Amino acid sequence: MLVQQCAISGTAQTVDLFTRRFLRNPFARHHPRRRLGLELAEEATYWAIRDADGGLRTGSVAPEVSLETLVSEQGLEGARTKVVLGQNQYQIFQAERPNVEAGELAEAVRWKLGDLLDYPATEAVIDTFPFPEDASRDRGSLINAVCAHQNQIQQIVDIVHEAGLALEAIDIAELALRNLLALDDLEERGAAIVYLGRKNGHVVFCRGPVLYMARRLDVSHAQLRDAATQEQTVQDLALEIQRSLDYYESQLRQIPPPRVQLAGHPEALPLAGMLNSEVTAEVVDLDWSDVFSGITPEPGSALAAATLLSDDGGAV
Repeated sequence: MLVQQCAISGTAQTVDLFTRRFLRNPFARHHPRRRLGLELAEEATYWAIRDADGGLRTGSVAPEVSLETLVSEQGLEGARTKVVLGQNQYQIFQAERPNVEAGELAEAVRWKLGDLLDYPATEAVIDTFPFPEDASRDRGSLINAVCAHQNQIQQIVDIVHEAGLALEAIDIAELALRNLLALDDLEERGAAIVYLGRKNGHVVFCRGPVLYMARRLDVSHAQLRDAATQEQTVQDLALEIQRSLDYYESQLRQIPPPRVQLAGHPEALPLAGMLNSEVTAEVVDLDWSDVFSGITPEPGSALAAATLLSDDGGAV
């Protein structure tokens, strides 16, 4: 049973890898109106705080700074917290949907994934979310399964609880980015975003609040900044974006969005303009002011902020 099913705009397309077997001190005192989003990356801890007055603050601290220190400095004791997993902390698979009740899906799909995991299936923490029926191409009912090793999840749970926070959910980048796109696609015609973190990235396609397609990108900020690798990296990125657009149209039978939004890249690099001549869709920088009421998240903290949108059904 899940501790919480977070949602945006009523969609059932959510995951939460924080299950009751990891729950510690369930009757701990919670901060009633302050919420915290975290991404515990190798290079930094990225954070976003939703204050009681609705304001948003974002930032990061070096990995050697403890979460307890961040909580103390920002006055976050008991804050309701969501954590976004790093790309190397989980895997997503598509599988045929087992003919069982919704509450039994995670266990039923576990044994379909045994050969795909690099650790025993019994050590996996699994949650699922639906695959869109109109994109299954006559393959029957499909499901997306998110898998992480139980030790990895336990470590996150321990860190959060020891810092005095109230862990509500463990999220993934693809669905946090879906939250951003859902705000831009209220008519559900289709939207796409390319998000580039410091070491890797994601390209995500949605229609309204429904995730249709997500791919991981092997692109780093260092490659984009280095004059020796920049041109080839931009060309490779453009090719991945175009392949994604083509797949979305030809294999998923969806009308490709007219533009692709871009976020997370080095601020000084005019990457959207560099990609536009190589991609059929228009590439534009994401306008953060439309999402967070005029506030632009600090570099690297976008996923931590985006996971908080799932509670709001709208902009922070």
